[in-house]
Amino acid sequence: MDKKLNLSNFQRVFTRKNFRKFCLNVHLVIALTVGFVFVILGLTGSCNAFYYELQELDLPAVTNANQAQPRSLDDILQTVKAAHPQRTGGWSIMLPGYLSDYVWVEYRTPEETIDKLYAPLEILVDPYTGIIVDQHFWGQTLVSLVYELHATFLTGLVNKKIGQIGFDVVCFLGIFLFISCLSGLYLWWPRTRKLKQALTVKQHASRERFVFDLHKTTGFYSSVLLLVIAFSGFSFGYSDYLKPLVNIFSTVKADHLKTPSLKSTPVPEAQAISITQAIVIADKVFPGAELRSIGTPESTEGVYMVAKKQAGEANSRAPRSKVWIDQYSGRVLAIQNPSEFTAGGTLFNLMWPLHDGQVLGLPGRILWCIVGFAPLVLYVTGILRWLQKRRAKRLNAMRRNA
Repeated sequence: MDKKLNLSNFQRVFTRKNFRKFCLNVHLVIALTVGFVFVILGLTGSCNAFYYELQELDLPAVTNANQAQPRSLDDILQTVKAAHPQRTGGWSIMLPGYLSDYVWVEYRTPEETIDKLYAPLEILVDPYTGIIVDQHFWGQTLVSLVYELHATFLTGLVNKKIGQIGFDVVCFLGIFLFISCLSGLYLWWPRTRKLKQALTVKQHASRERFVFDLHKTTGFYSSVLLLVIAFSGFSFGYSDYLKPLVNIFSTVKADHLKTPSLKSTPVPEAQAISITQAIVIADKVFPGAELRSIGTPESTEGVYMVAKKQAGEANSRAPRSKVWIDQYSGRVLAIQNPSEFTAGGTLFNLMWPLHDGQVLGLPGRILWCIVGFAPLVLYVTGILRWLQKRRAKRLNAMRRNA
């Protein structure tokens, strides 16, 4: 008798009606507490999808009227070093392409911003003339401030410790966005005969109905991408926690995608190989792959890193086909080949292009940019809907008491 009673109580608690009420409360609490944060992350994320293009927006257009060959990367870096002789560490060079016209040269650890979480010196060079067109520290331009707001709530510009906390918080919020999307989908889920109604905004309806329809349709059509963005964002800060779970289905090494600890072997009186020579060596490892970026040695024991994009790689700007090379002997020290990744390794490799839309090329970036406005629409319509329901409850209570 008691067992039947307990089972009955359990079933009563978890009826569809009660579970729907639970999901509604979860959805509402998340919206009222961190909903506005999702708005900020969505809008800044839309801008970040076109970070490089926006940084170059007010710069002179790159022209090549004489059909000249681009300057060699060795020449370009020599020009940059001449302008910054005090910077003796490693440089990162990213080639033009994918709507970016300039060669981007970065110095990752400038003395001026050494206490920041991430604040490199960014230098933009015309690939044909070799002229430095623009240079700035991260955080000194509006576009980089928007990016920093998205990544750390600007805490990265305070110091490294606080910036890391800010970054971890932003990534962890991906869990709340994920739950909000799932609960919203459950609340949206219509009965079979009302599917069309659930997918459209009713014409010539009242303001209350329009707000409701706009909220549910925006939520439905953006939900898949928001779930992907939420999960990938969480993975940036907590991949070490996700790897053991993914390992259940597919092997993922603990150091997967992490830069290996490598050193060049100094040779007395030997000159370091040039960037051009390092590229030739990498071409033998990944023949026919598109050159995307180069990292120069940071010290006398540092190594070259050459990144190339193989056919089918989703990440166009920062592909994972990498070769690490001894700066003196030219010996290949390590290779990272995405085509050899396990299914689990490929999943983590896709996190970044899934987060910013690169996985679908330019159309994907445009689509992700549009979806970045969905949290704004959902937040405004959700708050309006909540206020409408509160007002209706107060009116009903007044009528009952009258």
